[in-house]
Amino acid sequence: MSSNGAATHTDRPLNAAALLERLNEPQTAAALHRLLDHAELLAFSASAVDSLLQRGEVIADNVAASVHELRAALPAESGALTDQLTRLTRTLPQLTETIEQLATLTNQPAFQRLMATLSKPQTLDALDRLLGQSELLAFLVSALDHLLARGDELTENIRSAVEELRATMQDRAITPDKLIDAFIAFLPYFPRLVAVAPNFIEVIEKIEPFVASDEFDALLDSGVFHPDTVRLVGEAGDAFVASRESLRHSPKPIGLLGLLRALRDPDVQRAAGLIVEFGRRFGRSLA
Repeated sequence: MSSNGAATHTDRPLNAAALLERLNEPQTAAALHRLLDHAELLAFSASAVDSLLQRGEVIADNVAASVHELRAALPAESGALTDQLTRLTRTLPQLTETIEQLATLTNQPAFQRLMATLSKPQTLDALDRLLGQSELLAFLVSALDHLLARGDELTENIRSAVEELRATMQDRAITPDKLIDAFIAFLPYFPRLVAVAPNFIEVIEKIEPFVASDEFDALLDSGVFHPDTVRLVGEAGDAFVASRESLRHSPKPIGLLGLLRALRDPDVQRAAGLIVEFGRRFGRSLA
């Protein structure tokens, strides 16, 4: 007996009276009515199940043949393909979210205007040229970043230079008109300066180690760059060049007698005296 006092299906006797009793129950009658309402569907389902069971061996053979053909169609490295499919399955949620974001982005008017601009031939040509100069663009961006990082220092240097220029203009009575005239006079030489700038930079890079050396400091303190020394070297250079050009046009071989006669010339005597005095002083320094 069940908890509500009614007999269960297993406790009832299996006879005609018991069957009639069950058929008289309201819930049994309602269930039979529902079954009769779907009698056609039940008949079709029973027929389909019967047909499926009758063709069970044929279906199993077909499934086995399909699986065999699928295995034969897979490449030898099917394990790698399986791993890729597994990774793809794991990333499907992220891919789905990305696709949704892209769909939202492509629906925006700004994105559509951008795509319309990119589809123009002149825009594509400009992008191609920019990509061709990508190294130069990267250098310019790096230089600009460095420039912006040193903005305060550069501003201070420019301010100091302007103040020095203003002080110089006041000391030398240089008016803005004179400064503009000087700038205009310099403009014709600017293209030449730009043309020789690479060579000038190369020269600076070569002499930079020498300028930073102790030998260069000693050279500056040696008197070589004294105004009198520079003027004397210039005069000697001019005299040597003029003499060379004169002898090139009219050679004058001089023997021992000619050399003795030349010593009577006051100019030659001054030069000889200079050489003798130089020899005496230089010899004293060597001692």
